[in-house]
Amino acid sequence: MARLITLAGLPGVGKSSIARVLARRTGAAWLRIDSMDQAIWASGTAPADLLDWTYRAAQAVATDNLALGLDVIADCVNDCEEAREGWQIAARKAGAEIVWIEVACSDADEHRRRIETRSTDIAGLSLPGWNAVVGRAYAPWERDHFTVDTARRSLEECVEEALGLLDRR
Repeated sequence: MARLITLAGLPGVGKSSIARVLARRTGAAWLRIDSMDQAIWASGTAPADLLDWTYRAAQAVATDNLALGLDVIADCVNDCEEAREGWQIAARKAGAEIVWIEVACSDADEHRRRIETRSTDIAGLSLPGWNAVVGRAYAPWERDHFTVDTARRSLEECVEEALGLLDRR
């Protein structure tokens, strides 16, 4: 059975770093919302606020790939219940299993340092500042999920934990 591995968490906690390595190690397709957002904005015709456009497009692509039996990693903030439910529906439509991994950084100073010093490999993408990240609404979880805390841990340690969580499913 195909798996939809859905990562969630605030910007700067390490989602994309973990997703990139997980995709390499598992062979899963990596759906990176930031890449999709920037591609849409680069068209020059899209509004600044894409609302749920990119999530809906990514969920459709995920459904198609899951239906083919391919594993998919969804790499996005998933800050509200509507976004999370969209991934649940995508998995259900494709008859796939869904695994939720919330990525967090429990050390606020470390999280802030990451936000203030990070760069992106996505040309043209503007990264949010610290105030935007901490001011962002982030709904509490109402579904079963795992949590990987990246504070004071290496990327490899976090990936190994995520792989272990996937093996438990």
